[in-house]
This record gives sequence, structure tokens and C-alpha cells, in this order.
Amino acid sequence: MDYDVILLGGGLAYTGAELLRNAGLKVAIVEKDPSHLGGVCLHRGCVPTKLYLFEARKAHDLKNSSLLSIKEYDFDLKSLKEKKERLTKSLRDQIERLLKGVDFIYGYGELVEPHVVEVEGKRISAKHIIINTGKSYPLEPNGDHLLALEEVPESLKIAGDDPLALEFACMFALMNCKVELYFEEESLDFMHTSIRGRLLKMLKDMNISLMPLSEAPKENVYWIKRRVPNTKCIKVEISMDALGHIVVDKNYETSLKDHYAVGDVNGIAELAHASRVQALSVAKRIIKGQGFFTPPYKIPYVLYTQPLSYAKVGFTKKELEKKGVEFSEKSVSLRSFAVGSIYHTEEGMAFLYFDKKGFLLGAEVLSRDAGEVIGSLTVSLFSELNLDMLSRLCLPHPTLGEVLFMRI
Repeated sequence: MDYDVILLGGGLAYTGAELLRNAGLKVAIVEKDPSHLGGVCLHRGCVPTKLYLFEARKAHDLKNSSLLSIKEYDFDLKSLKEKKERLTKSLRDQIERLLKGVDFIYGYGELVEPHVVEVEGKRISAKHIIINTGKSYPLEPNGDHLLALEEVPESLKIAGDDPLALEFACMFALMNCKVELYFEEESLDFMHTSIRGRLLKMLKDMNISLMPLSEAPKENVYWIKRRVPNTKCIKVEISMDALGHIVVDKNYETSLKDHYAVGDVNGIAELAHASRVQALSVAKRIIKGQGFFTPPYKIPYVLYTQPLSYAKVGFTKKELEKKGVEFSEKSVSLRSFAVGSIYHTEEGMAFLYFDKKGFLLGAEVLSRDAGEVIGSLTVSLFSELNLDMLSRLCLPHPTLGEVLFMRI
């Protein structure tokens, strides 16, 4: 064998490569595009979209400040794009430095035989293969093309069945673009009814025109459809589900022994942080013979709409009702606390769900920076804290995280 481990795809599973290298194993990462090291998250997903969203929110906040007299502003999208490119290059270079000692093999890689990857006609082998090929948009133009724009259009049309369409709609609405969003509101049915209603109201208040996806035009529209797994490079027989995801067990191992699949391609959770944790688990299993499994319900999810965002961890109210689980619900209105006004999030709210013994089953939050707020609830869920223990937590005041525990 040429290597102990080959990673097919250079996304966030590189965290596992670092652990494997530190254990003294010979590791290679096969990545199609040298400029794409770090994956969708770094180049076309989490990092650039959140940079755009938060820069747009800054401008929105200044315009709406009662202390300033700013009526209009022109958003310099070209400068923001240049900032994005500098940031992603810096982070990509940082990954290469971090993984010194790992071989980077650039070119289109295919798993052509068990333990054998072919890259541009050259074959390399490894005892362990980690598939980290991710997903791609099925239609063009899409979010990648939106992030390539250098001027804010006067108007644009966005269509899709992925909730990420809402992020792009908010992004450009905050840049003073007139947005038409073709989206099925039923795609948000997993949310608490009150949160869903408040979120949709926020979109309408931003002058985002909401229309059914079925009415989307054929042309001049950006498609934010749910991504599809990148598995054309898998030329061996491996079990896949009806949507094309690679099926894995609780070790993230595929139907082919010593071949693993992590991240979006396995369909467990289409989230960068899930990919990172899964890769660490596989690395630990290869090194020590024992990894760990993170159940999907324990993986936090954030929808980075702005100015308010949505986050959840554990089970939602809709999921608990569907399961027929007995639970109690505790709600928090951020309007009732000083922090709501301080952070301009009076419209925010949260719902926490507990079992009959007082253990946290799940939580949903709508607030400014909901992704930051959900962190403490994720720790609470992992730690299996009950109501009594949660009520003893002493969190900094005044913060959004604190108020979630002040009503329990």
C-alpha cells in the first residue's frame, strides 16, 4: 500500500487527516481543484455566505440606528468579493501549513477498486479510504454564481427548495436589492409554528416577495435547490440510499470494509461541523480501534437569515409530537428582557422541550446570532442536564444565552 489513509476530497475532513498524521500514519488528500482545498464550506458555503450576510447586516444596522441619520447607502459588492477572496485564500493556505507532512495530490480522483484511487491516470492505494466528496447544486445558475457578482443588481429572482434560499434572499435584500423568492413555505414546517410565522413576517417586512416555487420563471433566476451527493467518482460497489447518499453505519463505515464516508455525502447532516466531527471519529477508529457516533438530533442546525436567525438542537416540537413523546414546553420572549432591546432582537423567542424527568429533549431559537445562543443548549443536551442543574447555571449578564435559562 502507498498510504495508510487516503482522503478522497479536501473538505473539512482534513481535521481527521491532521489527527492521523499526528499519530504517525502516512496520509494523502486527493482534491480535484487546488484552489478548492477546504471544500464548499470555505469557498462557496459557510464562510463566504456568512461574511456577506454579516457585512450586509452591519449596513442595515447603521441605516436603522436611531442615533444616526443614514437614509440610504450603496453597497460595494466588488470590495466585499475581494475581501472574501483574500479570506478564503488565507484560510486555504493555513490548511496547507497545518497539514505539513500530509501529501496533497491535486486532480480528479476516482475510487476505481477497493483501496485504490486513480488520479489523472495514476493509481495510489491505502489500507483505509475516507470518502469526503460532498455535494453540489443540481442546477445553474445557483448560489455560487450569486457569490461571484461584483455589483448589487436592482432586483433578482431566487428559487429553490433548500432553506438556504432564505439566507441568499436576506443577504441581497439587506444590500438594497429587490428580491423575489420562489420557495415553498411548507419547507419550514419543521419549525415551531410561532417561530415560523415570525420568520416569514421578517422576510415580508424586508420587502422580499414570497411566491410558490411552482411559479418560478424558467429564465433569469438563481436556483438554490438541495444539493446532490458527488458520487460519480465512486466506481466500486458501495451501498447508497434512494437519494444517492453513501450508506454508513455508526462507525461511518460503508458497505465496503475500511472504506468510510463522512460529511454531506453520507446524508446524515449537511453541515460542516458534522463533517468535522465525523472525520475525527473515523480517525480515532483507525488509530485506536474505537471512534464515536454523534446522533443527528445532537447536531445543531442554524439558518443564518438576517437580522434574526434560527437555530435548533435536539428534537423540535413537531418531531416530538410526531414521535408521540410526552414532553413539557417552556417558552422565552426576548422582548421581556433588557437584552432584547440592547441587541435589537425584541422579536426573538425560544422554546425548550423537556421530558417528564426534566431532561432537555430539544430547543429552538429565533434571535440575533442564534447560532451563538444554541451552543450552550448543545452542551446541555450532550451533558444530559436536567431542569434542576440547568437552573443553577450562572451565565454572564446581559446576554442572549443567559435569558434562555431564566424562565426554567
